[in-house]
Amino acid sequence: MFDFSTNAKQKEAWLFLETLWKGLEYLCQQVERSEKERAEETGKNFGYCDFGNHPDDWMVCNYFVWYANALSNFIGVFTKAFQPAEDLKSEFANVITWRHKVAAHTSWVWPATGDTAATQNMSIMLFPEFNFKFDGHFEFGGMRIGRPTADASLTDDASCADWCWGLVRTHERLKEIVSKYASAK
Repeated sequence: MFDFSTNAKQKEAWLFLETLWKGLEYLCQQVERSEKERAEETGKNFGYCDFGNHPDDWMVCNYFVWYANALSNFIGVFTKAFQPAEDLKSEFANVITWRHKVAAHTSWVWPATGDTAATQNMSIMLFPEFNFKFDGHFEFGGMRIGRPTADASLTDDASCADWCWGLVRTHERLKEIVSKYASAK
């Protein structure tokens, strides 16, 4: 836990930040628990997406949706209160993009200018991918839809290449940054 009141340049944000931090921590713990259970069931020898067929996939999806929305608010308030040297919007751009296209308002319903049909369709496909980086973590946004474009890399033409993120990896990085500005309790 962090003390958000002592070092903040705008101290009135401490309770908001503390409340969101507790929620972000809780969501991370739940996903870590699910990852551990999944790794025990399947091992870490391969990555897969079971397209929502695992009994707990619906909960993992919601953890990611809730985390992305809370993180977006946390980043905004933390940035204003602490004025960190890091550009948190850039640091967590994949999560913010996923939040904007999936968690807060799906591209399928509210497409942004330039959102392709594949992007719109991906925005309502909530399937957690497991262990694609062989590190035992869930992530979202790495799946591709559609045929590759000639002379494009797998990420260049992917419908959601810039959305790929893992909750636990994201939280570990966030904790690393926050610890530079808010002292531990």
